[in-house]
Amino acid sequence: MTLSTEKFAQIAKALSDPTRIKILELVKARYDQLGTTPVACCPDGVCVCVIQKQMNMAQSKVSYHIRELKQASLLHEMKQGKWNFYSINTDTLQAYQKTIQERYLIESEDVIRATPVPESTSDLE
Repeated sequence: MTLSTEKFAQIAKALSDPTRIKILELVKARYDQLGTTPVACCPDGVCVCVIQKQMNMAQSKVSYHIRELKQASLLHEMKQGKWNFYSINTDTLQAYQKTIQERYLIESEDVIRATPVPESTSDLE
C-alpha cells in the first residue's frame, strides 16, 4: 500500500523529532532494554510510566509525543484497566518504507539504462 502525500508527510513529521525516535526505540526494545519485567497482561507493550521513567520526562510531555505517534499511526494502543500500553504499528512503518522506495529510489537497472555510455575514453577524463 502506498501512502497518500498527506499521510506520508504526517509520518515524516512524527519521525522528525528525536524524542519520538527514542520512544519508538524503547517501545521496540520492549522491556529487555529497560531492565524491567513485562507486565503479565500486556507483554507486547510498554506503558507511559516506563517511557517516562526511562527518559526522565514529565508524564504530560511523554503523552504529547505518544499522541503524535498515535496520530501518525506509528503506535498501537492497548488499554488494560487504567493503563495504556503501546506497541509499534509495523504495518504503517512498512507502508512508509514502501512509499519511500516507490517515490524516491531508483532501481539499479533503471540507473544502468539511464547512464550514457561514453563514446571515447577521453569522455572519462
